[in-house]
This record gives sequence, structure tokens and C-alpha cells, in this order.
Amino acid sequence: MIKIIIKNRWTDEVIICDKYESIKDCLEKNRGANLEGANLGGANLEGANLGGANLEGANLEGAYLGGAYLGGANLEGAKYDEPILYTDLYYLLTLQPNLKLRAWKYLKYGKSPYQHKEYEVGKTYKFDDLDKDKNELCGKGGNCATLNWCLKDSKDADEFIEVEFDTKDLIVPYFTDGKFRTSKFKVLRKINRKEAIVLIKDENAQKETQA
Repeated sequence: MIKIIIKNRWTDEVIICDKYESIKDCLEKNRGANLEGANLGGANLEGANLGGANLEGANLEGAYLGGAYLGGANLEGAKYDEPILYTDLYYLLTLQPNLKLRAWKYLKYGKSPYQHKEYEVGKTYKFDDLDKDKNELCGKGGNCATLNWCLKDSKDADEFIEVEFDTKDLIVPYFTDGKFRTSKFKVLRKINRKEAIVLIKDENAQKETQA
């Protein structure tokens, strides 16, 4: 057991002061505490369960969050390095705002499996109810994902549509596993499961060639 003191990074006020096995142990046992502005820079939080924690404005710069669960945590204004978004989708937010990007959706019987909405190739769809809360993994809007994610999430789906959108319309959740959403997209084409698998195999072969 070691004595751990966590202070507010702006006021230096002590938020937590007690003995714990580690910082991870400390935070997990104090998830209900107000950790707003906590200075956690450089902390090893691997595998920590921080679901629902209030980390608004916290300093997480340099902290290791591999495998950490952040579902429902308030990260608004938090200072962090790229690893907090433990997904390579974070780079999408660094691209030029008007850049055209492409992703995928899967359909069942011609409709999205959750909203039961029909999509037609060549049409543009707007989502005025876009949920901009990055703490929300599956919010309202034009939800789409990587083709790998679609295949993994839909064992029996045989319809996949490729959609195009601008970077500026994109919302990437903090703890996404491959899914994100946008306020507008255009449907470019529809393929079946066999064609989707061929696309992924070709992409992987190309990566191996370039390696």
C-alpha cells in the first residue's frame, strides 16, 4: 500500500489522499468522486475501469490507458495525448475539414438493423439529430464504421453500403471500437458479403506488399 495524493491541476487543492495499491486502484475505488481537474499526467491506468467517472478538465497527458474502460466518463476539456483514443480512427479528426472520407454500413433486408431506415445508392442523407457527445458510443446520427467492424458485428448480413462524407461532419467517440457517426453522407455503392471479404483481403495483401 502506498499513499496517493491527487490534486486539482489548477488550484492545487487535494481531491484524494489515502493509501492504495496503485493509482489505478485509487481511481477505481473513487469513481463516484468528483475528479474534475485532477492531475493524472503520466499515470499508468492500464485496464482501469473508469466508467462514469467525472474527469472533466483532468490532465491525462502521458497517461497510459491501454484497455481502460471509459464508458460514460466525462472527458470534456480533459487534456490528453492521442492514446486516450485507443483507436487509429483518431487520425480522422486531424484531417482537413472538407476532405472526403468513406466508410461502411451494413443492412438487413435492405434496411439499417436498428433504425430500420432504407438507403438508396446515389442519394444523400442528412441527420439533423446528430449526437455530438463523444462519450456516447452509439448516438443518433448517420452511424457508419470500418468494413471490418461491419463484418464482425453482422454475422448474417449480406448487404453493405459504402458512404462518403466530409471530415467536418464527423463525430468519433472516445472509446470507439470502429464505429463513428456523421451529420451527412452520400451512398456510393452496395456490395454483398462475399465482395466485402474480397475487398478486405485485397487491402491486406496490398499492405503486406508495401511493408
